[in-house]
This record gives sequence, structure tokens and C-alpha cells, in this order.
Amino acid sequence: MPLSRAIVWMDSHQASVFRFGANEVAHGRLRADSPFLKVDHKAGRMHGGRPAADHDFLDRVIDALRGTRASCLAGPDGAKDELVDYLDRYKDRDGHIASLRQQLLCISSMERRPVAG
Repeated sequence: MPLSRAIVWMDSHQASVFRFGANEVAHGRLRADSPFLKVDHKAGRMHGGRPAADHDFLDRVIDALRGTRASCLAGPDGAKDELVDYLDRYKDRDGHIASLRQQLLCISSMERRPVAG
């Protein structure tokens, strides 16, 4: 099946979805319309220090993975964890979400590094 695998790199502002198959590669970039709420640690806390998730952003990442059979998830902050929590929370209500959660092969912390040039 073409483009049946995916690698997702995401942070609280954007997700890069790389879909590929045996002979093809596709890349799509999604941006959060309202990034995760960030609260300065010294200024106070919201929700016990956890930022609120942008569910629309997470839904768009999930839609970008429609038709994949295997995926890996990476990123520098808690956005990837929010996506996994979201998948776990709604896997009993939606077959697509349940299959994405089962087909998620790895979750990895990966920092963004500037490109030397």
C-alpha cells in the first residue's frame, strides 16, 4: 500500500508528518492555530503545571495519519505525550484512533537542533 508508514515530529507549535511507502515519500506540515498554552513557571501554574492541549491540532495530526499502517512519533516537548494521551482517551470511541494507537511503534524524545550552514 502506498504511503502506509509515517514518522511524525511534533512540538507545541507544529507537526511535520512524513508519509512513505516502498517507492514514495510525502511530507506535510501542520501548524497549531492556537499553540499549547505556555505559562512561565515563576508567573504561576495552570492545571497543576500542565499546559492545555489544542484538540483541533491533535485531530489534524490524526487525520494526516489516515491510511497508515505503522508510525513513529518524536519531538522535543510534551506535545507528543498529549497526542498519545488523546489517542488513549478516545480509542474506545473511534476505530481510526484505536488503530493508530495500536500501530504506533515508537515514541521518542528528540530535540530540535539548528542546521549548521
